[in-house]
Amino acid sequence: MNKLTIQQKGFTLVELMVALALGLVITLAATQLFITNQLSFNLQRGMGNVQENGRFAIDYINSTVRGSEYARDGNTVDEAGIITNSSELVGLTNLNLVSRNNLTALGVGSSDQLVVRQWVSTEMTNFRDCEGNVVPTGNFVVSRYFVRADTPAGSAAALACDAGVYTDGDAAITNYGDNGVVLLSTIDSFQVLLGVAATPTPPSGQRFPVRYMTVSTYAALPAPRPVISALRVGVLVRSSESTGESFGAPANIQVLDTVVLGNDINDKRVHRLFTSTLALRNAI
Repeated sequence: MNKLTIQQKGFTLVELMVALALGLVITLAATQLFITNQLSFNLQRGMGNVQENGRFAIDYINSTVRGSEYARDGNTVDEAGIITNSSELVGLTNLNLVSRNNLTALGVGSSDQLVVRQWVSTEMTNFRDCEGNVVPTGNFVVSRYFVRADTPAGSAAALACDAGVYTDGDAAITNYGDNGVVLLSTIDSFQVLLGVAATPTPPSGQRFPVRYMTVSTYAALPAPRPVISALRVGVLVRSSESTGESFGAPANIQVLDTVVLGNDINDKRVHRLFTSTLALRNAI
């Protein structure tokens, strides 16, 4: 009887180990490529998030400042647009509700507060304040920009706006002095500098800033104080999420008159500074 010889073919142990090693290398390379792409995506998303939030904050504050110090309907009384003293607002005794330096210590370091007054003329129908409330014509609206804790996020710093309304004859400002509404929940620092003219009553055509100073420095000047002719705002914004990549401790950032140390923002997030200088062109 002939015996059938069955020839078996397969991988040897060495071949199997080589195949497994090659598969492992390819898997590691694919994983590393995925992680790199994910980090790049997070970084680009963080940069876009910071850009959008920073421009929104600056543009929103600028729109309020541009509307300050309009002449009232049929009245030539000069009303200050930037409020630096409680005597400039009716029924106000709380000094913390005017423009201040180093008012809050949230975020990174201390942040300032900006209080702006606007006149709602008869042509500004359906005007809304920063809290979304309709302000009737013939009223003053007071907007207060400050940094406070973001309620849903616990102790995280947020840029908020509180608005109040009053008109001639009122004893106090309505709906002013509360927590307001959050405009930007990813803020590190908010700083303000006042640009002042040479004299309290500069000649016509010479109402331009000759120096910039903090609100505290301006408030300490002897009366009559120089007129405020410009405003400089600085906002240091961070991304809402971590990029997952550390590039080492960043350099210190100069936010107007305040220095933010790089070690204080070394948290794997994108941080960017936005500044704006705006002339008070509507001043009488």
